[in-house]
Amino acid sequence: MKTVLVAAAILATATTAAATPGDSAHPIALKMQRGTDTIVIHGVLRQNVDCCNYTFKAHAGQQLHWSETGAAARIGLAYPNGDGINPGLPDPADLPQDGVYVFTVSPDTMAEGAFGRFTVKLRIPPPH
Repeated sequence: MKTVLVAAAILATATTAAATPGDSAHPIALKMQRGTDTIVIHGVLRQNVDCCNYTFKAHAGQQLHWSETGAAARIGLAYPNGDGINPGLPDPADLPQDGVYVFTVSPDTMAEGAFGRFTVKLRIPPPH
């Protein structure tokens, strides 16, 4: 019985240690401050690291305006139903569904400077 408990404790510790905010299993929830429709994200793209996934809520008919500077990145968006665009997200991008979207920033390994710091600015104006 002791062996089972120790093994379970080690497994639980390993699983917890492997959880990284921003990886595909643990996206970072974005919430804009009351009275604004814009948020700025700062991050770092590293080789062999699963990063950077962000979630936000939006309504059908809204648009996502975005810009990225810094490391050469691929930008993607998954819709609430699981469909999406990755890479090649247009600016602005239509948000056709109500629900939680996943915005992804990943290194563009086909370009120079794919690793390093990045800044993303997102703006989602209220629906008309």
